[in-house]
Amino acid sequence: MTQPHDALFKLTFSEPAELAAMLRDLLPPPVLALLDLDGLVALPPEQHSAELRARTPDLHFQAPWRPGGYAHLTILIEHQSSPDPQMPYRALRAAMRVWEQVEGPRLPVVLTLVVAHGERPWTAPRRLSELYDAPPEAIAGLKPYLPELELWFEDLSVTPDDQLPGQGGGRLALLLIRHAHEGRTLPLLNQHLPLYERALRERGDHWAAAVLKYAIYLNQSRVSPAETERAMALLHPPEREQVMSWMQREREEGRQEGRQEGRQEGRQEGRQEGRQEGRHEGIRELIRRCLIQRFGALRPEHERALAAATPERLDRWADTFLTAPSVDALFDAPQDDEVES
Repeated sequence: MTQPHDALFKLTFSEPAELAAMLRDLLPPPVLALLDLDGLVALPPEQHSAELRARTPDLHFQAPWRPGGYAHLTILIEHQSSPDPQMPYRALRAAMRVWEQVEGPRLPVVLTLVVAHGERPWTAPRRLSELYDAPPEAIAGLKPYLPELELWFEDLSVTPDDQLPGQGGGRLALLLIRHAHEGRTLPLLNQHLPLYERALRERGDHWAAAVLKYAIYLNQSRVSPAETERAMALLHPPEREQVMSWMQREREEGRQEGRQEGRQEGRQEGRQEGRQEGRHEGIRELIRRCLIQRFGALRPEHERALAAATPERLDRWADTFLTAPSVDALFDAPQDDEVES
């Protein structure tokens, strides 16, 4: 899962209703009264050239003014997980690209909203004038003649949880992103399960599965099936099974343990012999809980077979337990190529 914060942010706020809910909490009331956020529309990335696409904002929207007769407001969204000292200049370049497409003497209003979620508050420049390389006295004297731009900013690191903007899925996504560096994303999701359930009804299983995978992936301690049970039960079977299969692949590659030890190098350490036992215990419990969800309580002989299964047999069952027609079919399948210990 590459750039998980960006993936969750874009998946959530590419939906105009989610972005509109956040903007209603962030825009000044006089501006909000003049803006028709029900008419907010996303602009497709194809409007940008391939040469510029790498430096374009994460999201690009337009909304009409209620009085009418004016160019639509353009809203550019930048999601930042770390401070960028060039951010005011990037915002100016993005606005210039919008203005360069305008025919006529007047320019649309362009706002760049930066949503930052670093572990510490943003310390990089927020104004274009902070980037000018000249004596401060000269910049102050020339201020009327120099371009200026101040970032419209939402720093999640300093915003309390109960004051996060947005509603439903948007608020939940910002909450998880805000605390991602703490490494307890899954307990946080479980703590806000009613919000997750409500957002699932509004956004559907695809979005909810992505949120659950994000919470599992960013959780720094090893995830047990019991920790995912309540959220997993809310998903419909296709997405639920997809998430469970993804969890199994993560375990097999040692990524959970690798992240606990420290980024990429930890993946190899996560495969060391000392962690194998814990990994297979997690697989055993995952298989048990999923079989109960699919077929009901296990019979005593099934419990004994599961408890006595070798790591090799558990690995084979992990590949087929989602598609097995019954518990008996899974446990009684031939294992001729298995090396019994």
